[in-house]
Amino acid sequence: MKPIKTVILIGAGNVATHLGMALKTNGIEVLQVYSRTGKSAAALAQKLDSYCTTDVNKILPHADLYIFSVTDGALEDLLNEFTIENAFVVHTSGSLDMNILKNRNLRYGVLYPLQTFSKKVKISFSNIPLCIEAQDDEHLMLLMKLGRKISRKVEHITSPQREALHIAAVFACNFTNHLFAIADEILEKEKLSFELLQPLLDETLRKVKTHKPADVQTGPAVREDHAIMQKHLEKLSALPAYQKIYNFISQSIMESKGKNQKS
Repeated sequence: MKPIKTVILIGAGNVATHLGMALKTNGIEVLQVYSRTGKSAAALAQKLDSYCTTDVNKILPHADLYIFSVTDGALEDLLNEFTIENAFVVHTSGSLDMNILKNRNLRYGVLYPLQTFSKKVKISFSNIPLCIEAQDDEHLMLLMKLGRKISRKVEHITSPQREALHIAAVFACNFTNHLFAIADEILEKEKLSFELLQPLLDETLRKVKTHKPADVQTGPAVREDHAIMQKHLEKLSALPAYQKIYNFISQSIMESKGKNQKS
């Protein structure tokens, strides 16, 4: 089976934008960009020296790989409209099973980049883990070879493993960023800058790179310092939603400490 040299991007959002640029930079030709939003399709196609379409029936039929990089909710409907038989297609979702592509007269797999993306924020794609899955060993090898052109870390990860990884990523990235936003709001009310927390955040990240996170947990909850926690809760009395979050996470930390001690 010939290597993948040409791709078509189905979608023009954050993931498709960064993935498309990485492919182009590493010698893979992006023949076409499809999106239901003409402006997005045209903007990405221009960056990739490619063509665009908003008509699913005008997607070119001769690409080596079709990358569906759309929201989970939109994928199945779009697949139902896709009429190119025996095409090699992948989706980029962290949470959808590979078998959503099964029984559609397609060859199929998954190409999931584990990263948070924003169109306007540049990122080194070569450092992003790529999670690969395919219907058989032959197609898995094709995706592995493609993945290694754009990333230094490419791994075969099954659909159940990828779902667990996605859940872990939500905790580690999305939830953490929300907590950063809460911290920023609390500081703003006192006319303080979020930059004051940067050295603390840097040190926390440095520690979890070399230790298990549970082993380097600090703060009043892990010490079970109920007096300090109560004082914090009183300070948050005007922010009841944040009180609940503080209380819930503190309780979780204390319970986790108990589990770790037993083990």
